[in-house]
Amino acid sequence: MEEFSALAARVAASVVELRGCLILSRDGLVLGAFPEGQEGLVKPAWLRFAVVGEPEKGFVEFGDEIWVYVRRGPYAAFAVSGLGVRPGLLIDQLDQMLYSAEEVRARREALRVPEVPPAPSGKPRTSLHPEARPSVPAPVASPFRPAPVEPPPPAAGPPPAERPSTAPAGEEEETEVDRVALAQELSKLLQETGGRDENQ
Repeated sequence: MEEFSALAARVAASVVELRGCLILSRDGLVLGAFPEGQEGLVKPAWLRFAVVGEPEKGFVEFGDEIWVYVRRGPYAAFAVSGLGVRPGLLIDQLDQMLYSAEEVRARREALRVPEVPPAPSGKPRTSLHPEARPSVPAPVASPFRPAPVEPPPPAAGPPPAERPSTAPAGEEEETEVDRVALAQELSKLLQETGGRDENQ
């Protein structure tokens, strides 16, 4: 606010009968004033003038005062002077003051520190587009059955050994046993061995 008040004081130095001056934002807020800290001297006149509308530049003779208004870019100025001031010259002075205010604003924005991106959080970054990994085909189980191994033919002379069964366990052929014939054979064997023991 001090910079804007200093600009308003510059206008007062060049205009002899200036009673007060306000530098305003685009929406009508007071940014700077002459006399500094005493915007209350000019503010009632500004509020009455604001009812007229939003002109770019203009002046009004009101009683024994001249009210002058100029708008330029983001700023506006309102001044109250005596009747001995030429309104056109006061408009030109206010216009120059607003041009200087725009330069002050441009310098401030140039000196503004650029925003620093936030520091990394320490967590690993994830890729937005994960790499496509080649798919490995899953192993497929194929049925494997070994071929039956045939034993070599028996040599001449010795009796052939019994061949092991190639049938899976539990599937061996069941042979029927004739129990009557088996009992007769056993009884004959018992009689023969019994007769031999008696002879001895």
